[in-house]
Amino acid sequence: MPSPGARERNMRKKKLGEILTDEGLISSDQLESALAEQKVSNMKLGKVLISLGYISDIQVAEALTRQLSLQMVDCRNYEPDETTLAMISRETAERKLVIPLELIDNNLRIAMANPLDWETIEDISFETGCKISVAITSENNILTAIERLYGAADETWDVLKELPKYDDVEFIKLDEDNPPENEGAKAMFKESEAPPIVRLVTVLIADAVKSGASDIHIEPREAYVQVRYRIDGALKNIQAYPKQIQDAVISRIKIISHLDITNRRFPQDGRSALRLEKKSVDLRISTLPSVHGEKVVIRLLDPESGLVPLADLGISDDVVIPLQEIFMQPQGMLLVTGPTGSGKTTTLYSILQQLRSETKNVITLEDPVEYKLAEVTQVGINEGIGFTFGAALRSVLRQDPDIVMLGEIRDLETAEIAARAALTGHMVLSTLHTNDTISTISRLIDIGLAPFLVNSAVSGILAQRLIRRVCSNCKQEAPIPDGAERYSLPLPKKYYRGTGCEVCHGTGYKGRIGAYELVKMDMKLKGLISRSADEEALWAAAMEAGTRTMFENAWSKMLEGMATIEDIASRIPFPQVLKMSPVTNIATGKKKILVLDNDQA
Repeated sequence: MPSPGARERNMRKKKLGEILTDEGLISSDQLESALAEQKVSNMKLGKVLISLGYISDIQVAEALTRQLSLQMVDCRNYEPDETTLAMISRETAERKLVIPLELIDNNLRIAMANPLDWETIEDISFETGCKISVAITSENNILTAIERLYGAADETWDVLKELPKYDDVEFIKLDEDNPPENEGAKAMFKESEAPPIVRLVTVLIADAVKSGASDIHIEPREAYVQVRYRIDGALKNIQAYPKQIQDAVISRIKIISHLDITNRRFPQDGRSALRLEKKSVDLRISTLPSVHGEKVVIRLLDPESGLVPLADLGISDDVVIPLQEIFMQPQGMLLVTGPTGSGKTTTLYSILQQLRSETKNVITLEDPVEYKLAEVTQVGINEGIGFTFGAALRSVLRQDPDIVMLGEIRDLETAEIAARAALTGHMVLSTLHTNDTISTISRLIDIGLAPFLVNSAVSGILAQRLIRRVCSNCKQEAPIPDGAERYSLPLPKKYYRGTGCEVCHGTGYKGRIGAYELVKMDMKLKGLISRSADEEALWAAAMEAGTRTMFENAWSKMLEGMATIEDIASRIPFPQVLKMSPVTNIATGKKKILVLDNDQA
């Protein structure tokens, strides 16, 4: 058996990569890949291996424990006194990932994430004048201990002190009967349950709910973590947090959303829910690896706010009346289009609320199911097991439905099944990601749907965007922005803008309203589609039949003092059709010709 001195010399010769390959935790190829990455990033090898997802910090600690015959400890079991704690500064603790545990006589016991860092051990021995004994723990365990023992960085806890406490928040947690099986995951789970991290994540989510945010963005930067809320469609910086709590915060979020906390290399999607002051909010969590760590986006879905009666959506009569004529038909297809976050799902749910009754069989196919509707059969899509929109729709059509809501048309198979369902006695409601109504026709044909199916099945297309509503609390008359006349649309006699207040978080806007564009299929449009007419001809026919563009619809809301020209122009592109075609004057209803320079518009 080697003497202690010989064992120490052997320990000094071995490197972390050798130990991990000897243990079989990483392959030689993975080690070579990590070493190449290390040359570029200048990070420590262990950190590189963890960031690449080859191994967890717990597995590193366990391997070192076995190879070096050192004890593995949990820093939470130690409460060093002030004298012991003062022997290692916070700066050293964070930079070297080391923390003092106990001082007995002249022997100082320390915990390290990398016990092969002999230079640090010797420096601490020299500075303290003590003999040093080393124990091993994980990096996250040390960082959590630093926050607890030294006190968190000032900027973190100053912020926490200013934010309200949400003691009544309740998250849906992992099933206690099915805890994490992996030992590393168990330890990470335990560490991210540390009270400061739990509180920080709780405050972030609860405060976002209180602020009316639709999304939370947690974005790692090189030296800090930026948190932003999306409020009324615009992102707003909320706080910046120290880099050292990044992994613990992300692990905590993964825990409440049932994601794999050991997987940091691949994107993940999860869900959870919380209850706050008797209010339930669904959470949709998405993680994405980036060069500075995992970015997390949490979408907040309030089941109550998502169920809005059609009359409360603010759709003008010239849109809502023909829209009702379309979806009250016994068969056909109504498509709602727009980018992500434009309110398509809310509109479809509003229509379903009006259509559902005890005499109709209403079935929805969604990915995922966002809001619960009484008297409606709601089916969640699971593409991971092959239960796609197309496969689900085939099964649904054997369930004798009267109305089918299809969350999204993504491919030709789904489009064809939906179109044929609309031709055989069913009303089909669905969405597409297109910019406007006419481009939806082109999109359906581009993915392979025959023009005759578009003509026969599609009854109407509703395109929409959300624009911000001027805050009524700080609304004041203001000068009309320079260049507004270039749109050749009527200007208001009085123009209003929000000046910014506590109610609107200083933005001048509070809440959002919809801008809509409806095309109702008629014989002229169908004939043009059959002849493969271009979009310019389709637009001319639609506008002749009474369609107003989304830009015009939004402009009319500005004339009523509800929106601003700046916000409309930033969210709704000025359509080419208004630059060359006869359009209706919003104010007088008279026809006029617009001739605008493209560069000016």
